[in-house]
Amino acid sequence: MCTCKSCPSFEDCGENGGFCFPTIGKSSCIKTENGCICGGCPVYEKMGLKNIYFCIRGSEKEQS
Repeated sequence: MCTCKSCPSFEDCGENGGFCFPTIGKSSCIKTENGCICGGCPVYEKMGLKNIYFCIRGSEKEQS
């Protein structure tokens, strides 16, 4: 269900995505906000998330 790899901000450095999950957290290589598709991700709706750019800014918990 994760759409991280389709995001314009995604950089392929061997990470799997799922940055919205607190157990995964921010990316270690994505540093630039080039657009965000978090709001359209099925996981986003299912988990009732409210923030975006989880890959750079951290999980929902970290941003709250």
